[in-house]
Amino acid sequence: MPLPLRTERLVIRSYREDDATPLHEVFGSPEVMKWTPSPPSKDVAETAQRLARTMAFTARQPPGMGLWAVERKDSSEFLGQVGLFPVEGKGPEVEVAYELAPRVWGHGYATEAARALVDYGFGELSLRRIVALILPDNARSRNVASKCGLILEGPGRFYGLDLVVYAREWPVG
Repeated sequence: MPLPLRTERLVIRSYREDDATPLHEVFGSPEVMKWTPSPPSKDVAETAQRLARTMAFTARQPPGMGLWAVERKDSSEFLGQVGLFPVEGKGPEVEVAYELAPRVWGHGYATEAARALVDYGFGELSLRRIVALILPDNARSRNVASKCGLILEGPGRFYGLDLVVYAREWPVG
């Protein structure tokens, strides 16, 4: 992905090692992490370890895919992370993901960032299908997926969890 990717209000950029402290607001939050397969980080040091793994994961992904930091364009305020990557790290399907700090929920940032990645995936990467895999009770995330044009397909089991699958296919031809 040609980073940074810019939207009206956001910048999606590569992670830096000094992102561990602001990222801890996301990875250390029980409110955020209850919607993921991982428990909250207990401290910034653990978040730094997760950040290092995230950066290594992104380095191993196909070109244009990975996990990235999201910040406000006007203030460089760190908001969270978004990603576009093969489901369960192996594919073949590609997942869009978004995890933002609870203090910025409800402002449309997740939708704006996720929509940018979906558009990028279909446009620049020529993907034919993008999915969002969401815990059934996560109404906020389901709303973001719908606003990005992904349609509820039904249940699925991924990452060892019973999830709902939202998907969008790019028409061929």
